[in-house]
Amino acid sequence: MQINELYQGDALCLVQEIADESVDLIVCDGPYGVTQYEWDKIPDIQEYNLNLIRLFSRVLKPGGALYLFGKDDCIDFIDYRPYLTLNRKIVWYQPSRLAQGRMNYTNNYDLICYFTKGKAKTFNLDDIRVPQLVELEHRLRCERVPSVVNGQYGKTKFNENGKNPGDVWGDIKQLTYKSKELISRDLLNTIQKPEKLIERIVKASSNEGDLVLDPFAGVGTTFVVCQRLKRNFIGFEINPEYVELAKERMRRIVQEQEYRLFS
Repeated sequence: MQINELYQGDALCLVQEIADESVDLIVCDGPYGVTQYEWDKIPDIQEYNLNLIRLFSRVLKPGGALYLFGKDDCIDFIDYRPYLTLNRKIVWYQPSRLAQGRMNYTNNYDLICYFTKGKAKTFNLDDIRVPQLVELEHRLRCERVPSVVNGQYGKTKFNENGKNPGDVWGDIKQLTYKSKELISRDLLNTIQKPEKLIERIVKASSNEGDLVLDPFAGVGTTFVVCQRLKRNFIGFEINPEYVELAKERMRRIVQEQEYRLFS
């Protein structure tokens, strides 16, 4: 299987063609099991995701990472521990979503489950720092509190370059109808994720030259980000129309890069 290619077909079949322990990072934004789209009609999303985790554990290098997108119950009631280590459930918070709930609280977030194969080999914190939200004086005062000085976070200090983004990401907004990167309105909030969201993941858990797999590539957002950040890429997408959109998108990116290089 060639790198830096997008293949049309079923991810569950195509992933079996990837060599053992050859992938550094997997960005998996697949079915959520909550909509009426044919591709999202999954009878048991937990069992579906457990099968994905099992398949991905074979191709991930030791220390490699998987970011699995889903709703709040996407990995409940399954035992993923024989395959991968769950490090964190990241909440991608979207306060701008329409509050349509009438008999319950409206869901305002997606989950991004951050797994690794054993201990993470790559976590580039300095590449994903976000602005501090507290004044320096207050931060320094907090660092002198005895429970901090004598506790497990005693070595944590104020960093003028920013802080760890934490596990609630409210600073990256969903795409809207006005977003310049939106390929089609039909893709809004179902297929296409913001480039900034994928960029944070790719920067954090891979390095230049690493291999990134996107088994549900959609219209190629991960491909675009990897090209920009000098990562290698393999993608799968079952919808042939999305494959063509993704490849056209990539051609434009390459042309823009060549233009900047020679202009």
